Amino acid sequence: MWQCPKCNRTFTRTNQDHYCGSDEGVDQYIAEQPVETQPLLLQIRETIRTAAPEATEKMAWQMPTFWQGENLIHFAAFKKHISIFPGAEAVSVFADYLTEYKAAKGTIQFPLDKPIPYDLIGDITRWRVSMLAGSDKSNHSMDTSKMTRKVHDIPEDVTAALDESALWERYKARPPYQRNDYISWITRAKREDTRQKRLTQMLKELESGDAYMGMAYRAKG
Repeated sequence: MWQCPKCNRTFTRTNQDHYCGSDEGVDQYIAEQPVETQPLLLQIRETIRTAAPEATEKMAWQMPTFWQGENLIHFAAFKKHISIFPGAEAVSVFADYLTEYKAAKGTIQFPLDKPIPYDLIGDITRWRVSMLAGSDKSNHSMDTSKMTRKVHDIPEDVTAALDESALWERYKARPPYQRNDYISWITRAKREDTRQKRLTQMLKELESGDAYMGMAYRAKG
């Protein structure tokens, strides 16, 4: 593991490209970026704001974020590109429009040496907003026909953690038994610090996509 000496965040790759400035707000974030990048970020911000007028701004995961009941979309500046983070499902839905860009795991990179596709960013944002109306933050809509155990409700702290980490899509992509087992395991903890450790482990495993309850996992298909 490599730890950034500036922000103390840890990464698997040495010198991982990331943002490690202050977390004082979106205006401060943009002001800390290179002068030539700031107008691009401001335009992306305005594009998202127009496409999602009911969303509110905040900083999450050290990135400018628009929130509307959950993290709607993030954006961030890097040395050679600007990324937006609309989630894995959005990347899949708009795949035909992303052939010119690097896109994976819910992230889309727009190189700084090419025009930023603001119209596309607006379309993706509007799609994300349209999906919120049909979003279901529970375990009761999943297929439980093959389950014999009690279906557990998702407690508020887990819901908030999935919102904050923007991992709902990855949680819902897991088999029903895994989703239910995670919640059962977390809520059975007798100590708060144990509960938080289990919640953190679930989030890390969802993010990595290759583990389940400490065991190796490979998604089908």
